[in-house]
Amino acid sequence: MPADDISILVKGLKNPNGLLRAKAARGLAKAGPEAKSAFGSLIIAVDDEEQAVREAAVQAIGGIGAGAVPTLVGLLSHGDKYVRRNAVWGLGKLGANALPALHTLCTSLLDSDPRTASGAAQALGAMGAVGAKAIPALDTAMRGANVVLCRLAAKALSQIGPPALPSLLKALRDPDPFVRGEAAISLGWMGAEATPAVSALMATIDSFRPNPPTHRPKVTHASLHGNSGTTSSKTVTPPAQVVPDDNASGTDTARVCAIQALGRTGPTADLAETLLEEIANNEGEPFKGAAILSLRQIRGE
Repeated sequence: MPADDISILVKGLKNPNGLLRAKAARGLAKAGPEAKSAFGSLIIAVDDEEQAVREAAVQAIGGIGAGAVPTLVGLLSHGDKYVRRNAVWGLGKLGANALPALHTLCTSLLDSDPRTASGAAQALGAMGAVGAKAIPALDTAMRGANVVLCRLAAKALSQIGPPALPSLLKALRDPDPFVRGEAAISLGWMGAEATPAVSALMATIDSFRPNPPTHRPKVTHASLHGNSGTTSSKTVTPPAQVVPDDNASGTDTARVCAIQALGRTGPTADLAETLLEEIANNEGEPFKGAAILSLRQIRGE
């Protein structure tokens, strides 16, 4: 965007008409990093009497880039929840460049506005492995009462990757089946990186069975191409996704999540094939469908 256009938009932020001020702020938000020259005017606009102006001004600040991180951090304590929401979303776009905001984002997980708290979880996850120091805060959020925040915290832990494995393995043993289910979902999102959790996922699945076997031989991926006798004789086309119905118990949901996580881990979860075949051959839905799908994923079918 030409510098002259930026100047016109900056002047528009001072227009007596609130609608025109909002239009100017939105124009600067679309300018991205080129709006840096308007930074001072945008800071003032954050406290405009019109909510639409405040929101667009924060969006514009967030689009400037990593240099705006300190300002966005300061805005996380703003009295307007819409300002805080746009501040966390701006930080989320910066990925690992938002690392200086990690501590404040962890605090924002407790924000009274659910969307701000959820945005904080997403921003922490967007940092990837460099956001590992947020694991304790995300672990706590995953165990909270806000279901949406719980799921986003679980997603963030999966994005952080292997550093989050100890926390997720501990969560698989939590007495609350909802927490166990969220941990399993997070491990499933991690894919092959969750290989160290295969045994723990199997134990989680077995923990819901009345008489789990005390010993189960290992089935290697290579044996699938031989005549090992472990391959199920039943041919069933699995659904694209298995979801427990609304009446499913928390333990049933957690178990399905753990079964699906094994499949998403891929071929390195071949240790679980015997367990999954037992479920596919001897249990009803939704466990059967989830087990069949996971078997096919592990076998690369």
